[in-house]
Amino acid sequence: MSKEPSIRSSLSPYLREQTARVEAALGEFLPLESQHPAALHEAMRYAVLNGGKRIRPLLTLAVCDMFQGDRAAAIIPACSVELIHCYSLIHDDLPFLDNDDFRRGKPTCHKKYGEAIALLAGDGLLALAFQILSRLRDEHKALRIVAELSQAAGTLGMVGGQAMELAQTSEEMDLPTLDAIHIHKTGQLIKASCVAGAVTASASLEEENRIRKFGEYLGFAFQIVDDILDGDGYVRFMSVHEARGKVAEVIQKAEEQISRFKQNEPLLQLVRLILNRGQQEGSS
Repeated sequence: MSKEPSIRSSLSPYLREQTARVEAALGEFLPLESQHPAALHEAMRYAVLNGGKRIRPLLTLAVCDMFQGDRAAAIIPACSVELIHCYSLIHDDLPFLDNDDFRRGKPTCHKKYGEAIALLAGDGLLALAFQILSRLRDEHKALRIVAELSQAAGTLGMVGGQAMELAQTSEEMDLPTLDAIHIHKTGQLIKASCVAGAVTASASLEEENRIRKFGEYLGFAFQIVDDILDGDGYVRFMSVHEARGKVAEVIQKAEEQISRFKQNEPLLQLVRLILNRGQQEGSS
């Protein structure tokens, strides 16, 4: 069952407003279903607009707002990050990787449209993610964000983390290797989401470095929470109680990085959502 509605209902008015902005912008950036090739575009829209927490774009927008950046500009990298995330979910669900039949309570893209169209839909979303970044008026910022997101999505990020996971058997897996997989497969894109907001807002180098560390800690905590919910990963090496303690420890380090910034409440709420998700929904 999808847990998205319970998470969305707990958002503050600010985060609900930003979520609505993201949903509307994604709908505008995606090709129309009537546009040729229609089947491909329908699959792309299905994979993106069928729900989701939108944690990554919300991080981009909240960081930009914290530094009083251009909100209209920030929606572009925010949507770019979400398109990359959705592309990765399509490919992860395919039979030769995780082989999942459902995503967010609905049939996965390949179950609804076939493996070939699903594969191409993921490819299309990845290309579209970088295409829309060209709409940023500040070319220097656009190039910096392209560099951040391409690294986070590539062999030093998600793709690399997936390859590392495939190379390990359950018997060979140890905690340091699992940490490395989490940092690459999940953490890099969450970190890049935060950095994209800082870059868009013209944050100083010191501010950007703090946001980068914040994103690293948050991404690591996010994946441990997923392990708690899935009953896998970290909970193969420790109890759920110990894993929750690890999440709380990492979350505290993340909060320390943004404690000096004013207007950090939306970011802190996103942090608390991740922490509470692991505490309330995880099985013991």
